[in-house]
Amino acid sequence: MSTDERLVRVDGLRKYFWENDSILDRLFGEEPVAVRAVDGVSFDVYEGETLGLVGESGCGKSTTGETLLALQEPTEGRVEFDGDDVYALGRDGLTAFRRDAQVVFQDPFSSLDPRMTIGEIVCQPLDVHDVATGTERTERVRTLLERVGLSADHLDRYPHEFSGGQRQRIGIARALALEPEFLVLDEPTSALDVSVQAQVLNLLEDLQSEFDLTYLLISHDLSVIRHSCDRVAVMYLGEIVEIGPVRDIFESPKHPYTRALLESVPRATTAERERDRETLSGDVPSPRDPPSGCRFRTRCPAVIPPDDLDLEQAQYRAIMDLRERIERRDVSLESVGGDRIAFDDGGVPERDVPAFVDALADRLLERELPPTHRDIVEEALAALAGVDWDEAAEVLRQRYESVCERRNPDLGEERHPVACHLYGLAADGSENGDR
Repeated sequence: MSTDERLVRVDGLRKYFWENDSILDRLFGEEPVAVRAVDGVSFDVYEGETLGLVGESGCGKSTTGETLLALQEPTEGRVEFDGDDVYALGRDGLTAFRRDAQVVFQDPFSSLDPRMTIGEIVCQPLDVHDVATGTERTERVRTLLERVGLSADHLDRYPHEFSGGQRQRIGIARALALEPEFLVLDEPTSALDVSVQAQVLNLLEDLQSEFDLTYLLISHDLSVIRHSCDRVAVMYLGEIVEIGPVRDIFESPKHPYTRALLESVPRATTAERERDRETLSGDVPSPRDPPSGCRFRTRCPAVIPPDDLDLEQAQYRAIMDLRERIERRDVSLESVGGDRIAFDDGGVPERDVPAFVDALADRLLERELPPTHRDIVEEALAALAGVDWDEAAEVLRQRYESVCERRNPDLGEERHPVACHLYGLAADGSENGDR
């Protein structure tokens, strides 16, 4: 049963992994590059609840869980467990924290040592923390195995003798050996057959009620999240973009990314075959160089245009996509127009510029634009005729820059907060509540 007592507080958590940071890289003058796996995440977990952490693969969910447990060293931020700063704990304090906070790993095949028997695996936390005597340890291990649905006769068997679902049960028994208060469940069913997933989820639910456990459930499977969680936090590219009660998230999602995730879930009824879907354009940006402002803006179907633009969202999105390609220099200029247009290192001759612009516009623009906006786009493409990438991008930036790229929206502290400028602008369209 969830309470109003906060057990875990995560505040501004960041975890960066550095590339080009070896001694050899420094000798050759390479600049370190930060991979921003987790970038300013904040949330609370309350006693007795299950908080779901959901998002696409690579968004930073598992790294958040590992860093929260001090299995990864944080780059910045603070994690409190029962009021204590986890990262400020001494050796004894960290040992006590390890007893109270455990993890169930994603892959039950690689998280169990194949050289150890099941009894040794479940007993290992008791040995490390010097809990109970030899006979008491054996009895506790037998009880745990039976509680997770295995037989005590399995004590002397090895992991390869068990199925995936049975191995995950062993991992759960190991996590419960020290009678923790808090469990991080890192994709606990993703490596299992569908027929076994429900059994493991039901087991976790029963154990939570029996042992008064608190869960952080990490998953990309929305059906698992909906079935098991009290609240949900949605992650995108290292940041939390929406958090709230599970019913609110699934029935009244606010963030365009959350809506797109929910739209991607297959429907069981044929009545919804013709429903409108909010599809996402483009690829997930790299955490090495995330977009400015709102990180979802490069794929968002509802980017906020400047107030005075008379463009449909699809037309504005087409111009934004074009500008993104120009800024990445992801356009092949040499092949434009084929043999009809001469191209060298300095660009194209002045006489060929109109033909170059027309050919490039036909190739890159997926939408028809009103004449005024077509003229601005062609001005930018004309800069590319002289291979002036910066000028081309600046022409488009000056006219079409959005609040979504200027400012990172604040998540806020409401019951159902969302990090989106659609909810962070005043009624007159001016910027409000952004950071």
